[in-house]
Amino acid sequence: MLEYLTLALAIPLGLMLSQVTKDEKNIYTKSPYFPIILTILAITAAIFYTLDKTIALTLTFMFITTFIWNKF
Repeated sequence: MLEYLTLALAIPLGLMLSQVTKDEKNIYTKSPYFPIILTILAITAAIFYTLDKTIALTLTFMFITTFIWNKF
């Protein structure tokens, strides 16, 4: 249950990171930083979901945080 509570904190963390790095947004949006990272995280989280739930939840947390960070 604690894992899912931690997973719910990914959205506020992504919003906070987007506010902190607002000045640098033009730097990391020009290069394909986030699309490559998001694709790798999504694929590895799907693979590890069948192998190890803890690693899969950690990768999902990273995916949600990066996705929210990129969108806002």
